[in-house]
Amino acid sequence: MGRFKILALVALAGFLGISAASSQSRATSATVSPALAQAPAKARLRQNPFEGQPAAVLAGEKLFREHCAQCHGEDGRGTGRAADLHSPVVQNATPGELEWLLRNGNLASGMPSWSGLPPQRRWQIVAYLKALR
Repeated sequence: MGRFKILALVALAGFLGISAASSQSRATSATVSPALAQAPAKARLRQNPFEGQPAAVLAGEKLFREHCAQCHGEDGRGTGRAADLHSPVVQNATPGELEWLLRNGNLASGMPSWSGLPPQRRWQIVAYLKALR
């Protein structure tokens, strides 16, 4: 009987962990969407000058690992309050919206501004994010 209780507790803890993770993912989508909606129309319409360039995706991946993976995870699925970068909210965003968000950050979710990165580097990160599809 003791083993059954332990197994039940382990299963319950696992379920609660999965449930909490999925609700956190929904919560971050809720904070990312309004942040992206704040992007001005001019920024929203900007195209990535590195779109379709495999070298830019590789450079963006390296930059992502250096600057973003600590919060978003090595696979971009998000950790804690950081957004899942595979989510439809992020993947359906325009390149211009993503670059704008990188440049300005999102205080509501704790994402810092990456305005200190040169624009070329931010666009390379956007190229990588779009390659996560």
